[in-house]
Amino acid sequence: MKASDVIKDIRDALKPIKNQGQSTFSIEAMENYLKLLDKDVENDTYYKSQDHESRLTQFKAENDRNIAHANNQTAHSLEMFKSVITAGQSALKSSMVINGGAAVALLAFTGKIWETSISEVVASSLTSSIFIFCLGVLCAALATGTTYLSQFSFANGWLKLGHAVNTFNIVVVLSSYGLFGFGAFKAANSLGVHFGL
Repeated sequence: MKASDVIKDIRDALKPIKNQGQSTFSIEAMENYLKLLDKDVENDTYYKSQDHESRLTQFKAENDRNIAHANNQTAHSLEMFKSVITAGQSALKSSMVINGGAAVALLAFTGKIWETSISEVVASSLTSSIFIFCLGVLCAALATGTTYLSQFSFANGWLKLGHAVNTFNIVVVLSSYGLFGFGAFKAANSLGVHFGL
């Protein structure tokens, strides 16, 4: 209860006495009235204190919930980042392995059939397939190297550069897969011609 409310209550209590024409009143009655008013003030203060405690407890609970949510979001983002890094590394390794393995296998096969009669068209097609597979390995190696640049950019807050380099890496890795597909198609056609299929 505010002090202005207390003064207003006292005035409201004195008004009927004054309207009755009395100019004096009982001190004992005034003391009794002040005791009642004091209890009202105590009750009001108690309830305000309880309300304050309730609001403070609610604030603490909301704050704890917000902190827990932020911690969960951070943990989720970190796990997602780790999974993206792992998936990217797997894509880089697989593009390098399939292109490198295809180039080595085709080179060994070309060396073996070179001893037999082989047409110039087949030999040219096989060597260009090996070259295409080597380009695929080069693309995978380039993407592996520029991955460091994208991570360095993100770590330093250069988000635009980081996103640009990351997009470049994705295009280069996809190109590596495309080169493998094209090289495999070309090699299969040339082997079909060689074996008369």
